[in-house]
This record gives sequence, C-alpha cells and structure tokens, in this order.
Amino acid sequence: MTVEKVLQLLEAALEAKTGKHLTPVEKEILKAAQNNETYQQVADSLYLSVGYIKDLAYPLWQQLSDLFGQKVTKNNFAKILQDQGAIATLAPKKIQTSDVDQNWHPKGNILIVDDPIENLQVLTEILTKQGYKVRSLTNAQMGLSTIRHNLPDVILLGVKIPEVDGYQICKTLKADEYTAEIPIIFLSPQNETINKIKAFEMGGLDYITKPFKAQEVIARIQIQLTIQQQKHHLREKIEQHQQTTEILYQSRALLASVLNSSQDGIAAMQALRDTTTGEINDFCCLVINPVFAKLFGKERKDLIGKSGLKKLLNQLYPRLFDSLLQLGETRESFEQEFYWSNDEIPKWYYLIAVKLGDGCSITVRDITEVKQLKFKLNLQANLA
Repeated sequence: MTVEKVLQLLEAALEAKTGKHLTPVEKEILKAAQNNETYQQVADSLYLSVGYIKDLAYPLWQQLSDLFGQKVTKNNFAKILQDQGAIATLAPKKIQTSDVDQNWHPKGNILIVDDPIENLQVLTEILTKQGYKVRSLTNAQMGLSTIRHNLPDVILLGVKIPEVDGYQICKTLKADEYTAEIPIIFLSPQNETINKIKAFEMGGLDYITKPFKAQEVIARIQIQLTIQQQKHHLREKIEQHQQTTEILYQSRALLASVLNSSQDGIAAMQALRDTTTGEINDFCCLVINPVFAKLFGKERKDLIGKSGLKKLLNQLYPRLFDSLLQLGETRESFEQEFYWSNDEIPKWYYLIAVKLGDGCSITVRDITEVKQLKFKLNLQANLA
C-alpha cells in the first residue's frame, strides 16, 4: 500500500473518531516515520526547528495509539503499518443494524469502573439515555487495560473496588503521561464519606455521592467535558501560534541570510515626523545589511533602530534626504548615480529608492567596474 493511501486511511479514521484532520506537517512526520527518517530530516526539509517537529509529533503518536488500540511511536510506526490487521482497523466498518441512527454521535465516551454491578447498571442507564457512549467494568485491571487501548473522555471511578484501591488506580493513571489528562470523577461508597482531600491529592477532579441523581451525574460529567473541550481548543490555538511563530522566525532567518549575503547595500527606513506639523524631519533605520552599513562607516548594530540618518544620507549624495522626502508625494522611485570614497578608494554607486510604508527602502550597487569599462571603451573609440 502506498504512503498516500495509508495517509488517506489514517486521516479518514482520525476524522471519524475525533473530527481532526492531519496537518501538512503531521503528514510529513508520518512519511518520515514510515521511511525511517529522523525528526531532523523533517525539520530540515520544512525549514522548521527540530524542537517544533517533536512538539507536534508527541500528541500525534498519542492519537494514533488510541486509533490502533496499541502503543504507536515513531520507531514502530512502519512495523505496525506492515501488519495488515492494523491497516484493516482503519477501513470504515459497515453498520449491520438497520435501525441505528446513521448520524448519531455520542456526547462523550464514558468509562465506569466500580463495584457492585448494580451501580454500573444505574449509571449506564442514566448516561445512555442522555446520549453518552458507556463502557462499564467491575475489574480494575481490565479497566486499566481498556483505558490505554481506547481513551475515554471521562472516567467514573469507584473508591472501593475488590482487591484494588480506587485512589491508587487514579494515582497510576495520573502518573502516566498517556492517560494523565483524562478527567476522573470518584464514586463514593454507599453510606460512607469519601476522603475528599485524598481524592484530589491523587488527581481526581470531582466526586459523586450515592444514591446517584441523574441531573447531578450529567451536570458533573458535562462540566469536565466542557473543560476538556476548552483545553483542546486552547492547545490548538497554542499550536497555531507556535507554528506561526516558527514560520515568522524562519522567514526572518531567511531574510537575514539574503540581506547578509547580498553584494548590494540594502536598507529600509521609517519616517520620523514632527508631532506638531506632521512633517518628516528624519528617518529611523529598520533594516540594514553590512554592505550598506559599511558605506556609512558604521556597524549594523550602531544603526538598527537608530535615528539621525539625515546627515549620513546627505554624506552619500548631496540633498539625498530631500529626494527621499519626495517619494511620499510622487510615489515614484528615485534613481541616482553617485561618486563616493569612504575608505580612500573612490567608487561609483547606483542608488534606487522606493516608497515603503511611511518610509522608504534603498538599494545601492557598486558600479565602479562598469564605469571603468565604459571609460576604457570610450577612450579606445576616441583613439581609433
């Protein structure tokens, strides 16, 4: 099966289960895992940092582990895909019962681990009537196993379960990063007071006392589901922000590389206006590369963010500052050849200035060799 086909099946299965689509970066991570490539190779191919790639990969492997019903990592992903049984789990399954609502989606996936069985029956009936998908178990070890294979949205956990302490189960789940985020609501024993302090210390978020009241059960579960949805949306926003920040960083790094390697002098300047008249009385340097800074006889760090460029500009070419002021009125580019000697080596330059926001950008090119060649050609023509 091709990589593209596998990605299509994965995306369809994830969308059906979580409503989530694979991002372009996530697809590249999966392709790399299937081809036994490193995170560094993915980062290099996308011009992103390896740390950012790893941050995206961790929740992706968690989602796939839930999807396949087994632990999925970058190292075993290719091997799992080779298992035809694993691929088969991604294929859409036909619903045999004709009276099942094809558009039905559960409000949440609830796991109940408690004893006696009467408690499970009461809670299951309350929740299923309200549209929740419910799994109920009396065996704690089986509960731990089913949690890892199919992550629930909320766990209702009995405090006293045969042979196991509910508090300890909670502590175990919270210590595992794969299950730590699942909300746990404790179920108090009949006619006994729950140890609230211990429940919260172990990682429980709420508790329900018996006898169970339908409205209270639904309300407490819905609160936790709402909090989880808000946390999920917040994570998405954070991921989007991180991706935007990373792209911005890479764009700046690329821009800096282009500017620093350019043989032309390049600078961008912001107009500084008089607060009373609104007239431009100077410029502030926003961007400048080493070639342009050298014309001024300065270092880049001494010019970035600094004003006082009027005098420096007029040193390059008389009345250059006044010419730049005209850009705001005419919006036409300004071009000029000028002769300049900063390090006792006379050179000719060609300058182009264009309006940029409330300021301008300037490009300066060394045309000394061209000028000298023209001079030689003219001299030879005159001697002929």
